[in-house]
Amino acid sequence: MNALPVARPNDWLGSPLHHEGRPGGPAALGAATSETGEFAVDTDSIHRLSLAQDGFLALRLEAALGRLAATETLLAAERLHGREARAALSLSERAFEQQRDAIASADQRHRAVATELERLKQSLHEATLDKIRQDHQIAGLTAALASRTAEIERLRDAGAAVEADLRAVRARQNSATDVLHRECQRLEEAVQSERRDKVLLQRALDLARANRRALQTHIEQHVRQSTGLAAPASPPTVPPARQSLGQASSGTAILLSSNGDHHAACS
Repeated sequence: MNALPVARPNDWLGSPLHHEGRPGGPAALGAATSETGEFAVDTDSIHRLSLAQDGFLALRLEAALGRLAATETLLAAERLHGREARAALSLSERAFEQQRDAIASADQRHRAVATELERLKQSLHEATLDKIRQDHQIAGLTAALASRTAEIERLRDAGAAVEADLRAVRARQNSATDVLHRECQRLEEAVQSERRDKVLLQRALDLARANRRALQTHIEQHVRQSTGLAAPASPPTVPPARQSLGQASSGTAILLSSNGDHHAACS
């Protein structure tokens, strides 16, 4: 801030206004000189005039000093105001620098946010495309699931029909198994009966063979007795083998069953 001009006492005393405004200035002196030529100069009046002029000058000097003091006070205030203004200006400059740094960082963050926003927009676009593709895939999978569900229902119905057929087949198989089991039991009983018949027939065969050997031995003895003519005739006797054969025949009865199988029953 520019300093105000300060009026000095010497400048005021030497100025034309000072000399023109005071009673004993150049104009007054010229008038007095012109008057001296016409009137006599009074030394006392000149002295009083000089004293009055000195008092007036002293008053003007005091007023000038007062204005000078006021001007210095204003100048000090203006200097203080200038220092405060410079301090405020420095604070404003620092705040401006901080604000500029903040604006720069905010601009940088804005650019980063804009870049991130563009990236998010691209990601959103890609996600939208992926969602559309997934919707198409879901629609295809839903149609495939519906067809598979219908196929499963058809297979379930076919399975139920097959299960019903299987139950019927199992029932027929169980009945056939029961019949087969009864037939097997009957055949087993027949086989056991045939085994018993075979055992009885084997015993009868062995007994017949023993009777045949005994009869043959008896015949041979009879032939030797008849050829020797030494022994008297004797009444024929029943060979013991025949009695054994008769007893075995009377003790064993062979029965014929209605279906053609032979059964042996012991009395």
